[in-house]
Amino acid sequence: MKTKVINYIISLILVVYYYISITTTYSLIVINKGGWYLGEWLINYQDGGFKRRGFFGSLFIFINEVTKINLENIIFSFLFLVYTLFFYLLIKLFWKEKNNLLVIALILLPAGFGMMVKEPSIASKKEIIFFLFYLIYILCIRSKIIIRDFVISLFIIVAILTHEAAFFYLPFVSFTYFLNNKGSSLDKIKKVFIYQLLPSTIIMAFLFKFGINISTGNSVLFLKNHGLVLQELGIYEYDPNYNVLDIYKASIYSYQTYIISIFLGAFTFYIYCKLNAVKINLLFLSLQTIFLIPLFYLAVDWGRWVNIFFSLLTIFIVTEQKLVLTRKQEIITVILILFNSSWTMLLKTTGFITFPFLDDFLKQVYYFVYFKIQKIFI
Repeated sequence: MKTKVINYIISLILVVYYYISITTTYSLIVINKGGWYLGEWLINYQDGGFKRRGFFGSLFIFINEVTKINLENIIFSFLFLVYTLFFYLLIKLFWKEKNNLLVIALILLPAGFGMMVKEPSIASKKEIIFFLFYLIYILCIRSKIIIRDFVISLFIIVAILTHEAAFFYLPFVSFTYFLNNKGSSLDKIKKVFIYQLLPSTIIMAFLFKFGINISTGNSVLFLKNHGLVLQELGIYEYDPNYNVLDIYKASIYSYQTYIISIFLGAFTFYIYCKLNAVKINLLFLSLQTIFLIPLFYLAVDWGRWVNIFFSLLTIFIVTEQKLVLTRKQEIITVILILFNSSWTMLLKTTGFITFPFLDDFLKQVYYFVYFKIQKIFI
């Protein structure tokens, strides 16, 4: 298929994602005023002191106090601008590439950007800031714009102060920096340590050592005094001391099915790399995996963490070479796209959903094997 046609299809898909992002964000932020969505963006320093994720919330509170505009409208306007800029730049990134059908397979991947259609509640989450910062970085590299090291440090710090999960995806930035900057390997490793790893580690240590709880006794009243009553408390009734292992044990099958989605996502990228003769550094993948292990232990939103990984990997890999596919390879790609359209990965608890009969079969096989193994050790 001709590159121009494929680029139009990619742009159309991204426009659909943009529409879903905006409409879902409006519903979650303005209409429903959800505590897990609107509430997360309103974590701030004014209602009790320095805490995790309070950077943008403090800015929004300040704007509310100065302008008296409703908090939900301020946040939606901000997210509207962020999503508009992100998808405009993303379309611009793809449009300049000589894309083939495999790129469409990546964009539709349910564990990556395709999650926007399969699980729209992924919209309005704070990782859109990570995506935007990383996309801007990739575009600057592509345009041969030199970004000073301290600017990268600043962006990393802002991302971590927005949501500490950004720390666990730091290898994406470091690896991209390492590949696209001149100098000896030793010199680049030193700069990665000094300007990326060191400041981010200090910020994380400071947050968890001296930062107070996300919700203080004054948080809900503080928001009410600023004209906002959340329809659900959400993050403001979050218990930071909850036993995460109990949650995993209670939903052990559902969480284990994330392995299926991760495998299918990895398989899609494997096919993409194989047919395009692209190589991804195994050391980078290993380091990134190691960085993510604590995140998967500490927080139950596994679908969210998987989605961030594959979305960032999509942004990174799309600038690599793309070959002209043979007819056979195009047929393989179409089959891959159709297959990936048949399954879904949810934000948390449920890692893989497909046709009901296949879901039932997987559960039967799992529990059959589980109880057989259990009898061996009892």
